[in-house]
Amino acid sequence: MKLPFARVAYALILILAPAAAAYAHPHVFITSHVVFDFEGTNLTRISVSWTFDELFSQMIIADYDRGRKGSFSEAEAAELKKGAFDNLKNYHYFLALFVDGKHTPLPPIQNFKPSIDAGRLVYSFSLPLQIKIGTAGRELRLTIYDDTYYVAFDKMIPAQDIELRSGTDVASSVSIEKTKVKAEWPGQFMPDQIVLRMKGK
Repeated sequence: MKLPFARVAYALILILAPAAAAYAHPHVFITSHVVFDFEGTNLTRISVSWTFDELFSQMIIADYDRGRKGSFSEAEAAELKKGAFDNLKNYHYFLALFVDGKHTPLPPIQNFKPSIDAGRLVYSFSLPLQIKIGTAGRELRLTIYDDTYYVAFDKMIPAQDIELRSGTDVASSVSIEKTKVKAEWPGQFMPDQIVLRMKGK
């Protein structure tokens, strides 16, 4: 069976990565949108949306939107997930999550949905959480980055691309700070991190 071009290209990049590290530069560019959802005094979900650059978008859309409809059918979305998203589990879905200074393993990804917006590929997915927030306060740090050199994310996510959806039980604030995630190799591009501070009322 002939593999789609985007998957072949991606596989070649990963295979050649160690040999090419000294000449690294990104091949895919992504902008992010992040939503933090609260219920009562719990942080219950982080929702992430990635919008891809035009070139990578065209490759994936050409492979999976076979009817050129400008959208993915349910079957196409399932195939795209299997062929062009699930493998990111091996790269921690490009996310590093710390709660109160401790690295927190990612929960199973939920609600993955690919879409097309103005010709750009968009991935949306969520991380279900149950982080209890007491009156002493909690701190969450989220870095979105690729620890190879294949994908480049925003150096700093614009304020309008970070949302807090909460009731009246939690006081919360967001800042963008230099990430505490250590680079894997010299000269590695490391985006800033989102820092969410939360305190129950």
